[in-house]
Amino acid sequence: MKILIPCLCGPTGVGKTDIALLLAEKYDFSIISCDSRQIYKYLDIGTAKPSLEIRKKYEFFMMDIITPDKYYSAYDYAKEVEKVIEELIKKNKRYLLVGGSGLYFKALFSPFFEAPKVDLKLREELKKKPLSFLYEELKRVDEKSAQKIHPNDAQRIIRALEIYYLTNKPFSYFLSQKKESKYEPLYICLNLEREILYRKINERFDKMIRDGLIEEVENLLKMGYNESSPGLNTIGYKEVILYLKGKLNKEEMISLAKKNTRNYAKRQLTWFKREKINYWLLNHSPKETFLKILEIFKKYNLI
Repeated sequence: MKILIPCLCGPTGVGKTDIALLLAEKYDFSIISCDSRQIYKYLDIGTAKPSLEIRKKYEFFMMDIITPDKYYSAYDYAKEVEKVIEELIKKNKRYLLVGGSGLYFKALFSPFFEAPKVDLKLREELKKKPLSFLYEELKRVDEKSAQKIHPNDAQRIIRALEIYYLTNKPFSYFLSQKKESKYEPLYICLNLEREILYRKINERFDKMIRDGLIEEVENLLKMGYNESSPGLNTIGYKEVILYLKGKLNKEEMISLAKKNTRNYAKRQLTWFKREKINYWLLNHSPKETFLKILEIFKKYNLI
């Protein structure tokens, strides 16, 4: 029998953390972050991490585990979270996966193969080539993967080619070697009407700027990290770097970051709509959403 794992998911800016903190406060839930950027140390404001005070008050996992220059795969994430879950089960602790990184959720519940480690030199060589050329190359060496990857999805095209060049086997071959997970997700996905969600995203980025996002990025650059670091090559950070380099003025930077974040939220929703979500909840009121989640948890004997 599989272990049921409660998961609070949804697009960026929808209010997942507020609900998770209510569960931590009222029912002593440990929070396992399922966020592909909160894993990075020093990336605090731009990843919307809870404050240091809150992180000390409640039990969080999978935050601040690597430096921004390190690559961390979904496979790595799933293996580490398995260890966390097993420890929490031993301690008879309540826990909750919280985040919007669909690939991380998928890696835990539909286990990936152990992919070869990223070859940064090979990756940089591939990045220099036109994307149309890379996609044609992928079609040549791995037609199955090419059919499933959008021609404009540079990240996935490059990774699929990388795996082929490093192993001499197509990415699709490895995908067929998936294992069965011992976990089953109880997905509760938060959402909002698009206009409200986009407004919240815009307001949140304005707050990030007020809270010192530009200064955070400046400090990261002074520490020796740069735009090619996996942690900084992400929404919010890369736009600020363009501003600091004089390639965008402040208004252009803010506008572009908001637009990219809204587009990311749209992609997240597309991803979750393809998954078997158990419950969709409109998060107009955190307190009301919290009460609805309590009813769900009672139904599954999670509280």
